[in-house]
Amino acid sequence: MNFPFREARLKPIVVGILKYSPLVTKWLPVSAGGTSNARYCYAVWMRHLQFLAKHSGGSIPAKVAELGPGDSIGVGLAALLSGVENYFALDVIKYWNNERNLRILDELTEMFRNREKIPGNDEFPLLQPHPEVFNFPSQVISDAILGQSLNPDRIRRIREELMNPENEKNVFIRYKIPWYDKGIIVPESLDFIFSHTVLQHIDDIDNAYAAMSLWLKPGGFLSHLIDYKSMGFTTRWNGHWTFPDWEWRMMVGGRKFSINREPHSVHIRLFAKNHFKILFLRIENTKSTLARTRLATKYKSLSDEDLCTSGAYLIAQKELS
Repeated sequence: MNFPFREARLKPIVVGILKYSPLVTKWLPVSAGGTSNARYCYAVWMRHLQFLAKHSGGSIPAKVAELGPGDSIGVGLAALLSGVENYFALDVIKYWNNERNLRILDELTEMFRNREKIPGNDEFPLLQPHPEVFNFPSQVISDAILGQSLNPDRIRRIREELMNPENEKNVFIRYKIPWYDKGIIVPESLDFIFSHTVLQHIDDIDNAYAAMSLWLKPGGFLSHLIDYKSMGFTTRWNGHWTFPDWEWRMMVGGRKFSINREPHSVHIRLFAKNHFKILFLRIENTKSTLARTRLATKYKSLSDEDLCTSGAYLIAQKELS
């Protein structure tokens, strides 16, 4: 017999209960973490771009969407400064503000002008995926591309759009919050869609994959880093699979987002279902110390591979027909 909340950490339960209270949530900061740092944003985009370039022929994608940009749209700004023409920021809650985005734009512009190396593991030791080299990718972002992407008039126009992000006439930056409706982006108009530890937070993951398939051009690319761990909810990294749904709902409480608890095999199935061919897959394995008798009923059939897969990075391409 499994005792209720046996794998749970106390703090997440308390926080989850408190967040049901509007008196508490009113004063809690709204934050998604990470992307308030320009160097982090630069490091994230350069990693996705480097892996994309190995499979796309080295070209810069023209129209790009990011799922869950977080505390700023800094990763998208890095994309624009590397030559991307149009960037869509898709989130559920607006975490970022105009002042933070403007600061990060200025810092990123300086980094691109200096052709700075990709920040490495010494600065961001947990940041995945690990690139093969950390030099500025001049073979992808050429001097000619930089001459255009860093043009002072172009930077000025990007700044103007950051100060008025709701303007439907914006060219460089469009944001959609919330983004659940598939109709927010023209079908088959995007060249590249990416996310960085976001897909594990989306409750309606089937709809998310279907939307990406709708928006992406045939031959377009996906780049996703997915984290399958419990995100601190439990004492073990995969303890979230021991909770029946009613316990998990109490664990999550009034949080604006948590994790969907979908294992690696579900994502692999959704890639195939939505006509995405996986071109590159890097799996992070972590030993499981859970006995199968501890798993909740809905997770009893998890494979040994799922129970040991704590993360994955994938590059995929939408089939041409």
